[in-house]
Amino acid sequence: MTWNRAERRTEGCNVKATAAVCLSLLILMLVVLMPVSTVRAADTLQDDAVFRAMQDELDRSGKGLAIPGMNPPYFLSYRVREHRDATLESRYTALTDSSTSRSRGLMIGLRVGDPGLDNTNFYQDWRNIWVSPGGLVDENNYDALRHEIWYQTDAMYKSALESLAGKKAYLQANPPKKVLADFTPAEPFVSLGPTVPLTADRQEASRCVRLAASAFRKSSDLQDWRVTWSGHSTNQWYVNSEGSRHRKGMAGQALDMSATLQAGDGQRLTGFVSYLLHQDDGLPAAATLTEDARRLAADLREMAFGSLLDEYIGPVLFTEVASAQFIAQLFAAQLTLVRKPLTTEEWMNQRMPVGKLAGKLKRRVLPSFVSIQDQPKLETWGGRRLVGTAVVDDEGVESRDITLVENGRLINLPMGRQPVEGLERSNGHARSTAQQMTVPGITNLLVTSSDPRPWEKMLRGLRDLCREQGIEYGLLVRKLEDPRFSDLYRTTERAEESQPELLAPPLLVYRVYAEDGRVEPVRGLGFDAVSVRSLRDITALGADAQVYNLLQPVPGFGGYQQVSIITPSILVEEMELKSAGVHEPLTVEKNPIFD
Repeated sequence: MTWNRAERRTEGCNVKATAAVCLSLLILMLVVLMPVSTVRAADTLQDDAVFRAMQDELDRSGKGLAIPGMNPPYFLSYRVREHRDATLESRYTALTDSSTSRSRGLMIGLRVGDPGLDNTNFYQDWRNIWVSPGGLVDENNYDALRHEIWYQTDAMYKSALESLAGKKAYLQANPPKKVLADFTPAEPFVSLGPTVPLTADRQEASRCVRLAASAFRKSSDLQDWRVTWSGHSTNQWYVNSEGSRHRKGMAGQALDMSATLQAGDGQRLTGFVSYLLHQDDGLPAAATLTEDARRLAADLREMAFGSLLDEYIGPVLFTEVASAQFIAQLFAAQLTLVRKPLTTEEWMNQRMPVGKLAGKLKRRVLPSFVSIQDQPKLETWGGRRLVGTAVVDDEGVESRDITLVENGRLINLPMGRQPVEGLERSNGHARSTAQQMTVPGITNLLVTSSDPRPWEKMLRGLRDLCREQGIEYGLLVRKLEDPRFSDLYRTTERAEESQPELLAPPLLVYRVYAEDGRVEPVRGLGFDAVSVRSLRDITALGADAQVYNLLQPVPGFGGYQQVSIITPSILVEEMELKSAGVHEPLTVEKNPIFD
């Protein structure tokens, strides 16, 4: 349920009426004209102890929070986020974890100074970056909530004053070339949805986890595997000093299957299947889980017997989940951060690089036949539920549809309330991190082509490019690695890279011969010298668009955001790959489970 604050007019009272009658008529007309939803919202606010505690402390702080001779806050917001989680994990065929947790945290947005220059966007040490939300009592006890909010607000105010003083001193010593405001105004927005409990069926989840784990026992070449289920509900309350407030809840489930084996030369190959679902969607059917586990193991076995390549330069066709990973990593991840923070330490400066597309506004970043939109309020596509759906963002701004790329040109960015050059207003895409801060990000991304091609033409296009470039074969990529899973099984230290590649190494990759279309598995490659320039080398998009629900890493701050990416297969004219396989000593004895 959403609405915007609106002005309302009434006709003037008759001059002969008494003041009391005028007042009575005015009140009556306001009540009649006021939407029922607004009246109910007011009642909801009063009935909700969390809202009342937040609002009452917000009102009090707005009137009296000031140290004599120091600036009071010009903006204040409270965001309470409540998590309920349940986890099950099976390794081999045994249940190794069964746990539940609950937590409630307070995130305070407190700004001193003015919108042109305030205490934000400035980091002096690691404690400014990794700031965990303040703890809150789990019960809806008004007095206890008020006490915690008051106490944490007091500490945040003092910290904000110190940050502002430090920021002014830094800017005086390091004058910027361009001065941009730290904050922009936004229209008050109210959205009051219901809280959502965690009602996922743990018994059914346990059955699915055990079933999937048992399915891997039929693959005797696997060294290790695990199946993990998590159910979660997140409820959020938000109020700010401008009049915005929201309450939103969501609940979902995640089921991950991963397995690992080694090729004969010791290269480790780790595959995965990941489901991100709404709580009421239900887990995959038994037959689906069994088949997906079997297919995962078969894919790894096929890769293990594939040819080992040292290098490749030529066209690459991304399909299935690899096409979504390509867009997520090379496009979406490069939109955040949109503006460089001020840092006093070089390591922090390197830790939070600005997205490589953020500075290319109004420039062509993709071919002219490609357009990309982000539609936060979209709930389903092609009959599938989307996990990125949002009515309001985490700064209290209504989430709006935006066109990011139009005919190949980057015309907009996901924006919070921190302006960038060329874009001054929020479009409701601020998403909170695990720390007390927000960064702009995507929600439901739609990649479209003005000339979509059927799969047969995409394959033919790959082979045609090989002939044009005078090479024997091109590469077909079905899935990229995911560090969330591959790092679980790694026994050697990951090599330190001064500049990590923007695109993860391919996991399921095949060479397609130009002459006769033969397909053979290959392995051992990683992308080399990848840049956002590769987006402009896209030569075709397919007509096979699918929904992919993913966990998108938050650059610079850690953690993940749930997003949905709707994209077809993608053909890139030329990419470079180099030897990048992880080789480890082979096991001495065979896995005893298969003796």
